[in-house]
Parts: sequence; C-alpha cells; structure tokens
Amino acid sequence: MPTDPAALARRFGTPLYVHDLAAVTARTRALQAALPEPARLFYSFKANPLPAIAEATRHGGCQAEITSEGELAAAQQAGFDLREALYGGPGKTEAAIRTALAAGVRWFSCENWNDLERVAGLAAATGTSAQVLLRVNPAEAPAARLAMTGVESQFGFDEAELLAPEARARLQRPGLRVRGVHVYFGTQVADVAALVDNTRRTLALAAQLEATLGFVCAVVNAGGGFAWPYASADPEPDLTGLRPALESAWRDSPLSETAELWFESGRHLVAGAGTLVARVLAVKTSRSRRFILLDTGIHHLGGMAGLGRIPRARVDFQRLAEDASSRTPCPALPPADVVGPLCTPLDSLARGLALPELREGDLLAVPNVGAYGLTASLVGFLSHPPPLEVVHRDGEILSVWRWRSGHEQVCTPP
Repeated sequence: MPTDPAALARRFGTPLYVHDLAAVTARTRALQAALPEPARLFYSFKANPLPAIAEATRHGGCQAEITSEGELAAAQQAGFDLREALYGGPGKTEAAIRTALAAGVRWFSCENWNDLERVAGLAAATGTSAQVLLRVNPAEAPAARLAMTGVESQFGFDEAELLAPEARARLQRPGLRVRGVHVYFGTQVADVAALVDNTRRTLALAAQLEATLGFVCAVVNAGGGFAWPYASADPEPDLTGLRPALESAWRDSPLSETAELWFESGRHLVAGAGTLVARVLAVKTSRSRRFILLDTGIHHLGGMAGLGRIPRARVDFQRLAEDASSRTPCPALPPADVVGPLCTPLDSLARGLALPELREGDLLAVPNVGAYGLTASLVGFLSHPPPLEVVHRDGEILSVWRWRSGHEQVCTPP
C-alpha cells in the first residue's frame, strides 16, 4: 500500500499526521550508539504519547519517562515495564501518585519538598517503597535554546536548598529511598560540547550531594536536551564525538564505580518521523498581503507558540505533487502568510513565507513534527475534530489513530 503523504491524504483526508516508525527505530539506535556503555535511555512521553511511536522506542531499548496518568496509560498500552519507568513532573497529585504506585511505578523524580513528602507518604501508606531521584536546579544556566536551570523555576530543588544543613534531616522519611540525582538543563542543547559540559556538571553536583546528604547515589540522570529541528527542513544535529567525550566524563566521575548513568530524550527520537499534511482551502489577497488558508492551524501545530506566548519557530512547507516522486521544494516567490481556519488572527503558522503559486486543493507538508505536534497544541480550541495519525513502516500501514477530545458530562445537579 502506498505510504507517501499525498497518497495517504487522498485516502484518509486532511489534515493528517504521518509517522514513519522506521525513522523512529533508526534515530533511537543512533542515539543509543552515541551514549556511553552502559547508559540507559528513557523516552520522554511528553514529546509524543502516541502508543505506536512509544512502542518503537521501547523496541529500541528505551524505558519510559512519564509525567501524568494519561502518559502512564499510554506507556502501559505501548508495553513498557512500569517498574523501570521514571515518573516526574513538578506537580504530582495524590491521585496520580496512587495510580502510578498501583500500576507498579517505583521510580519518581521529585522536584520540591511537598512533592517529596507526598510521594513518600503515599508509598508508606500503601506498603511500598518509592525510589526517588532529587531533581535539582543548578545555580548556573546551560547553553540551550530553552534553559530550565540557572534561573528561578518551578522545576527542581534549588541547588543551595539541598546543600543547606537542614536538608539532610528532611530526607529521612518512612517509605522514601533517595537513590540519585536528576538534572535537566534545557531543551535543544546547542552542540556536543554543551551536552558533555552539562553531563560533567551533573556528575559533579551529584557527587557533592551524595557527600552532603549522606545517601548512596545509585543513579545520575543527566537529562538530555538532544536537539532536532522543529517543523523545518534544517539539517539534523551532528553528534560526532559525543560518545567518547561522554565516556571520558563518566570515567572521570567517582560515581562511575557505583551508579548508573541515565539520559532522556523525546524530540530527538521522534521529531523526524512525523509529517503534517494539510490542504489549501483558499488563497486570498487582502490589500498588499497574500494569505494561504489551510485546513490546519495552531490547534494541530504550533503548540505553546500558538498564542504568541513564546517565540514562534520557523515553519517550512513543502508542496506535494500527486506523484510523490515529483515532489519539489517551494521556489522563492513573493511572500505569503499561511493561516489556519480558526476564528482568531492568532491562527497563523508562518508570515512572509516564500511559497509557489498555490490553488484550492493543493497539498502542503510540514516536516519534523513527530514531536510536540498534535498533543502539544491547542486541540480543544474551537472544537474542530483532531486529525488522523497514520503510522507506517517500510511501506506498510500499521495503524491509524485519532486523539480523543470533547466534553463528557460526569454528573447532573440534583
């Protein structure tokens, strides 16, 4: 069965997400090969919780990194061993922790004292033992497109907070076993040198906390931030030299004799596997501007940039011919604004973009949207139906999915 995006759009309609599992497998193997032996790699479900995508990373040797009951359910559906999963996030509710413990989760990344006490208390009350990583917000910021350390943040204990004299006593709680340290410096880390520097800093901080707090550090989760282009045709990042440099950093750490080294990744593993296919609904000229109106918009793509709250990434569009073999990149022509069907001027995917002459019914594709695509977007806004998601490998369609949305009445007034 043909699996080129144009053929799939004819069969399933648009907008349509197309996911290539062969790309997920290749990227997972490549990143595993770039990490030192015997590091463990976790798949971050926040990037894309689609069970078929997650399952491909599991077959590639990944464990599950989850942050919600929904992601936990997706991990179960994808066949992950939840005893090996890591449950994180700064705001875990009692209900979420109970659900995770009942499902077999034993590893938690805790980010503040309330979070830690809630996990420990519920573990003790249910007769289990939670193994905790202390997520730390180091004092220094990293070289990353979106820094998550070195600034005031809801993520992680401030480094100084855990190094304070009273911290050691606060960690002595029934049901709690502090097993390691977790640092996530940021996303889209610039290059190999920055990745290695972040890892070295994590290892040094973990060793310092082990000595200060008096626990045996069995795990150092150095996070990740492995880059990949988003919704653009930019080249993939070059990780040449990453493995030997990380191996050197790991050998230099005193923890290498007693601890495991963990990394996590979402975007890098699955972004390149996803393509969004959309159809042109209308081409409009308004005064001096040209508008390309699509059947997709910020409710399907654009994520948290959709309402302009964070900088918008550049979006590249590729015109799809009826025959995939004749697919051509867009030549440089007078610019156009690419907009979606929502009733707000904020529903804009690109402004001033060079596009060819387009007509109603033409197909456009956006590459590298297998991560932070549909489920990171405003899927509930204006109540449009979500697009189908087609999963294929080596020319064979394996499954077709649709994100569930809409309201369900759970009670009525007496």
